[in-house]
Amino acid sequence: MPATTGEGLRVVHCAGFYFPESTGGTEVYVRDLVSALSRNSIDSTIVAATDDQYDRYSWNGAEVVRYPIDAPKIQRAGDPDVRMRRTLFQEIVESAKPDLFHLHSWTSGAGLEHLRQVARMGIPSVVTVHVPSPICMRGTMLLNDERPCDGYIDDRRCARCWALERGLPAPAASFVSWLPRLDFTDSAVSRFSPRAGTLLSARAAAATKARHLRSMTTLCERIVVPSEWVRAALAANGVPPEKMVVSGQAAGEAFSNRKERPLQGHKETVIGFLGRLDPYKGAYLLVRALAALPVDLPVRLRIAGVGLDKRFALEMEAAARRDARIELVGLVEHERVPEFLADIDVLAVPSRYMETGPIVVQEARALGIPVMGADLGGIAERVHHGVDGWLLPFDDPRPWAAAIQVAATNRDEVARLSSNMRRTRSVDDIGGEMARLYREIMDHRRRRGS
Repeated sequence: MPATTGEGLRVVHCAGFYFPESTGGTEVYVRDLVSALSRNSIDSTIVAATDDQYDRYSWNGAEVVRYPIDAPKIQRAGDPDVRMRRTLFQEIVESAKPDLFHLHSWTSGAGLEHLRQVARMGIPSVVTVHVPSPICMRGTMLLNDERPCDGYIDDRRCARCWALERGLPAPAASFVSWLPRLDFTDSAVSRFSPRAGTLLSARAAAATKARHLRSMTTLCERIVVPSEWVRAALAANGVPPEKMVVSGQAAGEAFSNRKERPLQGHKETVIGFLGRLDPYKGAYLLVRALAALPVDLPVRLRIAGVGLDKRFALEMEAAARRDARIELVGLVEHERVPEFLADIDVLAVPSRYMETGPIVVQEARALGIPVMGADLGGIAERVHHGVDGWLLPFDDPRPWAAAIQVAATNRDEVARLSSNMRRTRSVDDIGGEMARLYREIMDHRRRRGS
C-alpha cells in the first residue's frame, strides 16, 4: 500500500463523460485513480461534461460536478475588469480550489479550450491521452484502415486517410490531399454542400490537428501516456521526452477472485467479448470466425455490450439468430464486469483500432483469463502470443477461427496460458505514480516562484 504521508493536494479531474450514464475505460480509470489518490493524501473533485444541466453529486465517495457542454462559452458577470471575469467552466474549477488540473479527455466537452481556460487561471495541468483522438483524425491510428500508423501528423497523408474513411474512392481522396491547405467550411461550397466543404478542408483540418497537439504540449506540465505506442507517436510529432510519463492502467481490487481456466463444469469453452457494439471494436470478426468452424465444436461466444450504430446492432442480432452458439447479453455495468469475466474461459479483444489499453485486458490478467487480442497498439503490449494468449490480425477472421478451435479442443493449452496470466499492476501503483508526479510539478513551480 502507498504511504499516506506527505503534503496534501487538491486536484480537479476533468472528463468528457462520467458515471452513471457512461461507464467506459476512461471513466473507470478516473474513478479508481481518485480513490487511490485519497490514500496518498490527495483530495479530488471530478468535473465532467453533460448534455443535461448543471448537477452535483457523489459517486464512489468522490465529489462530481457536471457542467453543461457550453460552460466554457458562458461568461459570468462580476469583476469590472473583463480580464478577471470567469466563464462558468472556470468558476466551477475555481470553486474546487485545486492545486492542479488533470484532463482525461480530448473532446468538445473536455479538451483544448478547457485546458486553455485553466492555464489562464494559472493552474498547472496534466493531460492523460486515453484515446488516439489528439493524434488521429480517424481516431483509429490505422493508416488507410490497413496497418498501424506511426502517428506523425502529415497533412497530406492524414487528409487522404481521413477522406477514405469518409467514403471517398482512392483517386478522389488523393485529389483532396493535394488541394491547397484551405478551410472551405465557411465558403459558398459548404453552403451548397456541407459534406463537400468538410472534405475539401481535409488538409486544413489535419494542420489544425497538429497545431492543437502543439498547444496541448505547451499548455500542460506533463502528458501521461498509458502505452509505449502513444509515447512514440507523440515523440514523432515533436513532444519532448521529458514532457511525457508512461503509466499504464490497472484492474481494480474487485478483480481478485481468480479461478483456474478453463472453468470446471463448462461443457463448452466460453469465449467472451466485452465492449461497445461498434464496428471498430471488432465483435463481428468473432462472428465471422465462428461461422467458419464446425457447428458441433464445443464453443460458445458470449458478447456483452451496446452501441450507437443501429445498423451494426441489427447485424449482430441477425448473426445471433442464425447461430445458436452466439449469445448477446446486452449492457454489463462495470460493477458486474467481474461477474461476467468470472464465467468465461477466454476473453476476445478484436479491436480494429489502436487501443491505449484497454483496461479489460488488465482485468482479465488479474483473473487469470487468457486473451485473444488484435495485434495492435496497447493490446500487443499487454498480451504475449503463445505465453498468456493469442495475438491475431485485426482484419482476418481465419487466424481467429484457428485460435477458437484450439481453445475449444485443447483444455490443457487454455490452462497453460491461464497459468501465465498474472496481475502486474495495481490501482495503488497508478495512484502512487500520479501522486509523485503532481508533487514533482508543484515542487518545481514553487522553486521557480510560479
